[in-house]
Amino acid sequence: MASKDFYTVLGISRNASADDIKKAYRKLAMQYHPDRNPGDKAAEAQFKLINEAYEVLGDPQKRQVYDSGGGSGFFEGFDGGFARGGANFGDVFSEVLNEFFGGGSSGGRQQGEHILRQVELSFEEAALGKEISIKLARWETCAPCSGNGSKNGKSVTVCSSCRGTGFIRIQQGFFHVQKTCGTCGGEGRMITEICPNCSGKGRISVDRTITRSIPAGVQTGMRVRISGEGHAGVSGGPPGDLYLDVVVKPHQVFTREGDDLVIEKNLTLTQAIFGSTLEIPTLGGSYAMKVDPGTQPGTVRRVRGKGIANPQTRGLGDLVVRFNVEIPTRLSREQREALERFAEVSGESQENPAGGDGGLFSKVKSIFE
Repeated sequence: MASKDFYTVLGISRNASADDIKKAYRKLAMQYHPDRNPGDKAAEAQFKLINEAYEVLGDPQKRQVYDSGGGSGFFEGFDGGFARGGANFGDVFSEVLNEFFGGGSSGGRQQGEHILRQVELSFEEAALGKEISIKLARWETCAPCSGNGSKNGKSVTVCSSCRGTGFIRIQQGFFHVQKTCGTCGGEGRMITEICPNCSGKGRISVDRTITRSIPAGVQTGMRVRISGEGHAGVSGGPPGDLYLDVVVKPHQVFTREGDDLVIEKNLTLTQAIFGSTLEIPTLGGSYAMKVDPGTQPGTVRRVRGKGIANPQTRGLGDLVVRFNVEIPTRLSREQREALERFAEVSGESQENPAGGDGGLFSKVKSIFE
């Protein structure tokens, strides 16, 4: 499915401020709200799209991901659920409802609450992806009453005060004000016999284990959204989402810089001088790397595509190897004599071993004298 341009949806520029985004959303949400456009499927679809756009652009972190090329599809369902928190979508939406309904509650169908959990992953699990199981207690739709709170799901009558609409229109001068029905609380119906299984709530608490795959490349601070795995909705409303805040444990060997996998590799003095071929560890294997003769301390080698997956683009970072040279702290007489002969041949001064051009031998000699 092609990505949507959320800026076009809200009718704003790409450099719009947070206040501009909020104002645009409020205006459009009022215009296309289903209660202002009863039976208009096009308005209903546009209203959903407006909410989707604000959920992304109203959150600074999601907006940054979107602007960097994540696209609208990145935030749909589970695969795109990365964020660090930010704009409170529920609060702004409540403001729209209060403005539209004159301060009352919307009542009726309501989306279920979201659930937030923290998940700790090892470095390898975060880099390569991991299937995890999460135990949680959540509200689920009561099966005997199908969520309507009445016995057998049938003991329901239409509210006589609002005639099933959930709202009452009051005329004040030239204006008509719409208020939540006080008789049914905005439900539009009255329960004559309460469901004994859920005590009329329409939901029951259930202990559930959710198993899902964490995508490769997540890192500490990212938030993964699992769509529809939050609490069940009220009166047939959609379920909330499950959000997972990711914490990645440090690794003893590897570090991460962006999408690059970084490793510090020590060379012996002879390996640095004469060169060698080393097995460099990577995630899930190893890589044979040729070390050139005369490799200097601090040399950096980069292997393309051997790093960590980017959760947005699915591209791979690089393997970055930084070489250090181990300088021996103790020398045998034979080793010392060999180095001194090397110094003579190289023309390095014995009286000033740290002088010359600052070569590797000078650094070694400076340690022992």
